[in-house]
Amino acid sequence: MSAQSDTLLVEGGTVALNDDFNEHSPGKAALYSLFPGGGQFYNRRYWKIPVIYAGLFVTGGFVKKNHDLFKQYEAEAINRFNNKTTVNFPEESDEEVLFNMGEYEHQRNISILIFLGVYLLNIVDASVDAYFFEFDVSPDVSFRLEPYIRPPDFYTTAPINAGLTLRLKL
Repeated sequence: MSAQSDTLLVEGGTVALNDDFNEHSPGKAALYSLFPGGGQFYNRRYWKIPVIYAGLFVTGGFVKKNHDLFKQYEAEAINRFNNKTTVNFPEESDEEVLFNMGEYEHQRNISILIFLGVYLLNIVDASVDAYFFEFDVSPDVSFRLEPYIRPPDFYTTAPINAGLTLRLKL
Protein backbone atom coordinates (compact mmCIF):
# COMPACT_ATOMS: atom_id res chain seq x y z
CA MET A 1 0.00 0.00 0.00
CA SER A 2 1.34 3.43 -0.96
CA ALA A 3 1.51 6.32 1.46
CA GLN A 4 0.41 8.73 -1.29
CA SER A 5 -3.16 9.04 -2.44
CA ASP A 6 -4.56 9.88 -5.85
CA THR A 7 -7.36 11.97 -4.37
CA LEU A 8 -7.48 14.99 -2.16
CA LEU A 9 -10.23 15.37 0.40
CA VAL A 10 -11.70 18.86 0.50
CA GLU A 11 -14.81 20.26 2.07
CA GLY A 12 -17.74 19.31 -0.12
CA GLY A 13 -16.11 16.42 -1.99
CA THR A 14 -12.89 15.04 -3.37
CA VAL A 15 -10.57 16.26 -6.08
CA ALA A 16 -8.49 13.89 -8.16
CA LEU A 17 -4.81 14.66 -8.21
CA ASN A 18 -2.80 14.48 -11.38
CA ASP A 19 0.66 15.42 -12.51
CA ASP A 20 -0.15 19.15 -12.85
CA PHE A 21 1.73 19.76 -9.62
CA ASN A 22 4.95 18.64 -11.31
CA GLU A 23 4.89 21.42 -13.90
CA HIS A 24 8.00 23.41 -14.57
CA SER A 25 7.83 26.73 -12.82
CA PRO A 26 9.18 29.80 -14.65
CA GLY A 27 9.86 31.37 -11.26
CA LYS A 28 11.99 28.44 -10.15
CA ALA A 29 13.86 28.47 -13.44
CA ALA A 30 14.58 32.19 -13.08
CA LEU A 31 15.70 31.69 -9.48
CA TYR A 32 17.99 28.79 -10.42
CA SER A 33 19.45 30.75 -13.31
CA LEU A 34 20.77 33.42 -10.96
CA PHE A 35 23.66 30.97 -11.00
CA PRO A 36 24.38 30.96 -14.76
CA GLY A 37 23.13 27.79 -16.40
CA GLY A 38 21.13 26.65 -13.37
CA GLY A 39 17.79 27.37 -14.99
CA GLN A 40 18.83 25.57 -18.16
CA PHE A 41 19.87 22.58 -16.04
CA TYR A 42 16.45 22.70 -14.32
CA ASN A 43 14.76 22.73 -17.74
CA ARG A 44 16.98 19.86 -18.96
CA ARG A 45 18.38 22.00 -21.79
CA TYR A 46 21.96 20.96 -21.10
CA TRP A 47 23.30 22.08 -24.48
CA LYS A 48 22.59 25.73 -23.60
CA ILE A 49 24.89 25.76 -20.56
CA PRO A 50 28.19 25.90 -22.54
CA VAL A 51 26.72 28.62 -24.78
CA ILE A 52 25.89 30.75 -21.74
CA TYR A 53 29.33 30.28 -20.20
CA ALA A 54 31.04 31.00 -23.51
CA GLY A 55 29.09 34.27 -23.80
CA LEU A 56 29.94 35.26 -20.24
CA PHE A 57 33.64 34.38 -20.58
CA VAL A 58 34.04 36.18 -23.91
CA THR A 59 32.32 39.35 -22.72
CA GLY A 60 34.15 39.13 -19.39
CA GLY A 61 37.43 38.94 -21.31
CA PHE A 62 36.55 42.10 -23.21
CA VAL A 63 35.71 43.85 -19.93
CA LYS A 64 39.09 42.89 -18.46
CA LYS A 65 41.08 43.80 -21.59
CA ASN A 66 39.44 47.21 -21.95
CA HIS A 67 39.73 47.93 -18.22
CA ASP A 68 43.46 47.08 -18.23
CA LEU A 69 44.11 49.34 -21.24
CA PHE A 70 42.06 52.12 -19.65
CA LYS A 71 44.14 51.87 -16.47
CA GLN A 72 47.40 51.96 -18.47
CA TYR A 73 46.35 55.09 -20.34
CA GLU A 74 45.04 56.66 -17.12
CA ALA A 75 48.40 56.04 -15.41
CA GLU A 76 50.19 57.49 -18.43
CA ALA A 77 47.98 60.60 -18.38
CA ILE A 78 48.66 61.07 -14.64
CA ASN A 79 52.41 60.71 -15.23
CA ARG A 80 52.40 63.17 -18.12
CA PHE A 81 50.31 65.87 -16.49
CA ASN A 82 51.42 65.58 -12.85
CA ASN A 83 55.01 64.35 -13.12
CA LYS A 84 55.84 65.63 -16.63
CA THR A 85 57.26 62.18 -17.59
CA THR A 86 56.42 59.68 -20.33
CA VAL A 87 56.43 56.04 -19.23
CA ASN A 88 54.41 53.69 -21.44
CA PHE A 89 53.47 55.40 -24.71
CA PRO A 90 56.30 57.69 -25.87
CA GLU A 91 55.13 57.64 -29.49
CA GLU A 92 51.71 59.13 -28.63
CA SER A 93 50.95 62.75 -27.97
CA ASP A 94 49.15 64.00 -24.87
CA GLU A 95 45.91 64.38 -26.83
CA GLU A 96 46.17 60.81 -28.14
CA VAL A 97 46.73 59.47 -24.63
CA LEU A 98 43.65 61.31 -23.34
CA PHE A 99 41.60 60.19 -26.35
CA ASN A 100 42.65 56.54 -25.96
CA MET A 101 41.96 56.66 -22.21
CA GLY A 102 38.42 57.88 -22.89
CA GLU A 103 37.94 55.37 -25.70
CA TYR A 104 38.97 52.38 -23.60
CA GLU A 105 36.79 53.58 -20.72
CA HIS A 106 33.85 53.77 -23.12
CA GLN A 107 34.62 50.30 -24.54
CA ARG A 108 34.88 48.88 -21.01
CA ASN A 109 31.49 50.32 -20.07
CA ILE A 110 29.88 48.93 -23.25
CA SER A 111 31.45 45.52 -22.53
CA ILE A 112 30.00 45.58 -19.01
CA LEU A 113 26.55 46.29 -20.43
CA ILE A 114 26.89 43.42 -22.91
CA PHE A 115 28.05 41.11 -20.11
CA LEU A 116 24.97 42.05 -18.07
CA GLY A 117 22.81 41.53 -21.15
CA VAL A 118 24.13 37.98 -21.60
CA TYR A 119 23.51 37.31 -17.90
CA LEU A 120 19.93 38.63 -18.09
CA LEU A 121 19.34 36.67 -21.30
CA ASN A 122 20.30 33.54 -19.34
CA ILE A 123 17.53 34.29 -16.82
CA VAL A 124 14.92 35.21 -19.43
CA ASP A 125 15.73 32.14 -21.52
CA ALA A 126 15.35 29.83 -18.53
CA SER A 127 12.00 31.27 -17.45
CA VAL A 128 10.53 31.31 -20.97
CA ASP A 129 11.78 27.79 -21.60
CA ALA A 130 10.17 26.62 -18.34
CA TYR A 131 6.92 28.29 -19.35
CA PHE A 132 6.86 26.33 -22.63
CA PHE A 133 8.40 23.15 -21.17
CA GLU A 134 5.27 21.05 -21.56
CA PHE A 135 4.02 22.78 -24.71
CA ASP A 136 2.80 20.06 -27.07
CA VAL A 137 4.20 20.38 -30.55
CA SER A 138 1.94 18.06 -32.46
CA PRO A 139 3.10 16.59 -35.77
CA ASP A 140 -0.40 17.35 -37.07
CA VAL A 141 0.39 20.93 -38.03
CA SER A 142 -0.66 21.78 -41.57
CA PHE A 143 -1.80 24.66 -43.70
CA ARG A 144 -3.73 24.98 -46.94
CA LEU A 145 -3.63 27.81 -49.41
CA GLU A 146 -6.82 28.05 -51.50
CA PRO A 147 -8.16 30.55 -53.99
CA TYR A 148 -11.08 32.65 -52.81
CA ILE A 149 -13.74 34.13 -55.07
CA ARG A 150 -16.73 36.03 -53.73
CA PRO A 151 -19.36 37.07 -56.24
CA PRO A 152 -20.81 40.54 -55.89
CA ASP A 153 -23.95 41.03 -53.81
CA PHE A 154 -27.27 41.69 -55.50
CA TYR A 155 -28.07 45.31 -56.20
CA THR A 156 -24.46 46.46 -56.19
CA THR A 157 -22.00 47.31 -58.88
CA ALA A 158 -18.99 46.15 -56.85
CA PRO A 159 -16.51 43.97 -58.70
CA ILE A 160 -15.90 40.32 -57.86
CA ASN A 161 -13.67 39.89 -54.82
CA ALA A 162 -10.83 37.45 -55.38
CA GLY A 163 -7.83 36.45 -53.31
CA LEU A 164 -6.18 33.67 -51.36
CA THR A 165 -7.31 31.96 -48.17
CA LEU A 166 -4.76 30.49 -45.78
CA ARG A 167 -6.05 27.82 -43.40
CA LEU A 168 -3.78 26.86 -40.55
CA LYS A 169 -4.53 23.71 -38.56
CA LEU A 170 -2.80 23.39 -35.20
